[in-house]
Amino acid sequence: MPAAAVEILDASVDKKDGVYYVIGTSLIQASPEFVYATLMDFDNFHKISNGIVETHFVASEVPGEVLGYTRIEACVLFFCRSAEKLERIEVTPNTEIRTEILPEHSDFVINNARWKLVGQGDVTRLTYEAEFQPDFWMPPLISTWAIKRKLVDSAESLGLRIEYLARNGLTLAQIEEVSAAREEEDPPPAE
Repeated sequence: MPAAAVEILDASVDKKDGVYYVIGTSLIQASPEFVYATLMDFDNFHKISNGIVETHFVASEVPGEVLGYTRIEACVLFFCRSAEKLERIEVTPNTEIRTEILPEHSDFVINNARWKLVGQGDVTRLTYEAEFQPDFWMPPLISTWAIKRKLVDSAESLGLRIEYLARNGLTLAQIEEVSAAREEEDPPPAE
């Protein structure tokens, strides 16, 4: 497998009527199966995603429904905010992950996302599409440019961390078990 080389192919953010529309595409040096398994390890996802401090699956009363809780602590420029969301997760294994928030249990009016995974040998083309509208005040100076910069930074960090896991034969659940000696030899990308 080639050395870590996550490549950001595209990133865009638009805003219309208070709703942000985000699209980002990257190439990750890992198989779609590995990328999918890593993204779906929701109990540990917070370990590789900047600004997300807690994630875990939540039991549902609806048979077959998969729910996930996320707590975000993020800053864009000078604006920092903590937010929570509860979302329904639907999947097509190894190719697509879709999330839809339950607004009554979230700090967002809208927050829906879709991850599309397309294999190209041992490389995955990962496309992230989202629309969100916070249910809290955001300063008007927080522009689409600032959110795009955050999107690109997050995509690079996420991709590098997934590549590190794949290259070293690790899963998210094993990250805490990585020894200090091994980290010094091949450290995971810093936040």
